[in-house]
Amino acid sequence: MSLASVSIIITCEEQQQELMRLLPEVLSMPYEGEYEVIVVDKKHDKDMAEWLKEMEARYPHLCHTFCSSTARGIDVHKLALTLGAKASAYEWLVILSAATQLPSPDWLHCLTSSCAEGIDVVVGKTRQKHRWNLFRSIFCRTYSVFRPTSSILLCRRSIVLLGQVVKLSNCKIVKL
Repeated sequence: MSLASVSIIITCEEQQQELMRLLPEVLSMPYEGEYEVIVVDKKHDKDMAEWLKEMEARYPHLCHTFCSSTARGIDVHKLALTLGAKASAYEWLVILSAATQLPSPDWLHCLTSSCAEGIDVVVGKTRQKHRWNLFRSIFCRTYSVFRPTSSILLCRRSIVLLGQVVKLSNCKIVKL
């Protein structure tokens, strides 16, 4: 079975220290499938942009973008995910925040092993306590990728670009 090709979108907002911890971990993970990493800075921090340019020179599958400060009246989290999705090359998107704690070296393999026909969203369940948003989403029988949670999400690109809310029957929860 071949592994899914994925675009990993990491959103951040004035979180350079967290990103400096997470990004090397993501860029050096043992994953045999194709992947790219897209960092979306919600605030367009100049120091972070310089650091990311240096990282891009070392890692060809890394790129970054930012949310414009002129975007008013728009949910910045939605904008960041949309920008990341538009910049992505693959159908499957992994959504992380800079504060994400990766649970194990094979976390991406565990997530992508659930990519299948009829599945639109895979929620990676970690040992950490989940926030109320995840449980509220489950009890409402729908899931929105635009609701920030502490989970690691894998979803189809079209879900983000079209802003769809997904039926839970099309979601899978996996233990990471």
